[in-house]
Amino acid sequence: MSKLLHLGHNAVERRGRQRGSSNYSALSPREREVMLHAANGIANRAIARELNVTEGTVKLHLHRVYQKLGIKSRFALAVLARNLPPVPSRKRRDPSDAV
Repeated sequence: MSKLLHLGHNAVERRGRQRGSSNYSALSPREREVMLHAANGIANRAIARELNVTEGTVKLHLHRVYQKLGIKSRFALAVLARNLPPVPSRKRRDPSDAV
């Protein structure tokens, strides 16, 4: 693990323990999905396209994630998210499947 990532992880871990915010169960499934995309370095616009929502909705989800986890940056988000199991991807409905 790089020294910078290790230092960041330690700082985020301490902050999470202080605020009791390392509990991911407070996040909705959609918030976790957006969080994992953002933590992987995907831009808000690309996340919005992938999830078929507006960029504003992605920003709102990220804002709530930051509040719930007690973090302030995408870097902190990436550090916390690296130990999280992946969220199963949602299957997109195919209009041709409609009966």
